[in-house]
Amino acid sequence: MKFQFILPVVVLAFVSVIPTAFAGTTLPVDSPAFVFSPGNWTGDAGRGGKLFRQTWNPGAYFRVTWETTNAAPTATLRFDTAAYPKGFTGPTFAYNIDGIWKSRTAVAGEVNLEPLSGAGKHELTVYVLHPERIEDQTQRWGSAGKSGINVLRVTGLEVDAGSRPVARPPAAKWAMIVGDSITEGTGTSELAGYSFLVGQALQTLGYEYDINACGWSGWINKGDCPPGDVPGYYVVTHSSNGTGGQYDDAASRWNKIDGNHHSLLDARGHFSAYGPEDEAPSLILINYGTNDGLHHTNPSDTRASITQGLAALRDAAPDAQIIVLIPFGQYYAAELKQAVAARRQLHPADTKISVIDLGPDVAKTLATDGMMGGLHPNDRGHALFAARIIPQMIQVLAAGSK
Repeated sequence: MKFQFILPVVVLAFVSVIPTAFAGTTLPVDSPAFVFSPGNWTGDAGRGGKLFRQTWNPGAYFRVTWETTNAAPTATLRFDTAAYPKGFTGPTFAYNIDGIWKSRTAVAGEVNLEPLSGAGKHELTVYVLHPERIEDQTQRWGSAGKSGINVLRVTGLEVDAGSRPVARPPAAKWAMIVGDSITEGTGTSELAGYSFLVGQALQTLGYEYDINACGWSGWINKGDCPPGDVPGYYVVTHSSNGTGGQYDDAASRWNKIDGNHHSLLDARGHFSAYGPEDEAPSLILINYGTNDGLHHTNPSDTRASITQGLAALRDAAPDAQIIVLIPFGQYYAAELKQAVAARRQLHPADTKISVIDLGPDVAKTLATDGMMGGLHPNDRGHALFAARIIPQMIQVLAAGSK
């Protein structure tokens, strides 16, 4: 599979800014020093641009690398907060700078980074965190021609004048991790969800990753705090006995980054990490069915959505390993397994689709006091699930590479 990232032309051109506490320069978001998690971000010019990158997805990240000759360096993240209503604080983030973590941090126009010391190379990774309150899962998706409000919009990194950007292109492989509030990390402390842990494991294998998750969402069920403005994943209506029906693209989000006409597909209809062709993911891990079961979506339409949704994923990522993760509460477990089995039977040459099922005992564990906390697993539960998912996922990837 050909996979090529196209780096921006501007490499060493610094943008002068009005001096603040120090005379510095700004690394703009289109600098090759920046790497954004694939499939999560849009900008002032579609997927790219020079002014900003923004995302609504908890778990999305960006990484920026630079070198400085300054023995006492400084760095300041810059965000655009102009669209936040009065009294609205926006999303929060955590960051890792040179291996040292900083916990939940509020978005502001300027955020001074610490600790940072010594000349040489420095690397910063910023992770968007899930809302602390479920009711804050709102106003994220946006609509045609209008951005969501509850988004993180970064405009650049200001560094001291003795600095220069270091180009570190994104990894050649990437994975999509798709799901609902459990995948988003609701019920955990920051960066404790199974999706983050799986993503970190994938990075050790040479992948970038995309967490594409939304509370309340399902194959059919709409996402974000009810009534919710985030479309269902792959919406089919008017089916009969789990077959046929009509696919509703306007009501579906599987092929979209947000509600502002930003497509996740390239010109050939394949998933794209950053917009150009030949950037389809190598892995898709999807965890849907819980909210469809809890909210009693039409069973026939849900079954049709699963079957047709898997076909759409294959068309959009012809060479990807597709792993269907059975919801931890066993919602639609039989239907999901049947859909995978049916696809294998109809398309025997497609050997890159599989199921990971942690089993019915996990559903019982979800109700265990002090272990899971009910519908949304706590930190211990997510760690347990990730520890069981990761080795099975690695086995699937290894088998597919032979």
